[in-house]
Amino acid sequence: PNLLLLMIDPISQPLFKQTLPKTLGLLQDMGFVSFEKYTVVGDNSGPNQAALYSGLGLVGRTDISSQQKDRFQWIWDDLRQKKGYETFKAEDGCIRNSNMVASIQPNTTHGSVLHEMNCFGHEPAAEHLMRHVSQFITEYSKRGGKWAAFASFVDSHEDTMSLALSLDEPFHNFLSGLSEPILNNTMILLVSDHGLHYGPFLQSKQGARERARPV
Repeated sequence: PNLLLLMIDPISQPLFKQTLPKTLGLLQDMGFVSFEKYTVVGDNSGPNQAALYSGLGLVGRTDISSQQKDRFQWIWDDLRQKKGYETFKAEDGCIRNSNMVASIQPNTTHGSVLHEMNCFGHEPAAEHLMRHVSQFITEYSKRGGKWAAFASFVDSHEDTMSLALSLDEPFHNFLSGLSEPILNNTMILLVSDHGLHYGPFLQSKQGARERARPV
């Protein structure tokens, strides 16, 4: 099958249910399965995304250092080089030192030109990225080949825990707009890498628990 992975960095299961109700309802209507025991292996994105995308643990707190890169076989590299997939990976944030984009440096077919491009313009970054993902899916579905898209959304990466609300409409519209032929031949995963890992809420017992409960 084709593969579509939508990453929200970061959001916990309880916060997802509160701030993305339309998307949650759509996922339930579409028959998505929730993996309730999916959990973290570290405090922040580095170790959690390294484990998710390679199956290996990350030594250290943040980036994939040059000494460690040779250890990792990223899933998009495997799909492209060994399985013949066309691949896409991009993040909707413009933070230059993003540990998982800057240090992984994914060798995907598409997506590299979006790095830092979303720092300007009037369109919300999430909708900008969604449009590029849609174009990628449409084009390679027409060609009849296999494709894998990895899109990461960092809009909820702030300690007010309110901006995640802005993702509900774009996610709902994007998923509800996928055609039946694409849905019938695509494995779709909507995940997060951890709950909020800084700010005053983390200092509470509930905050610490939610950090370990990604979507």
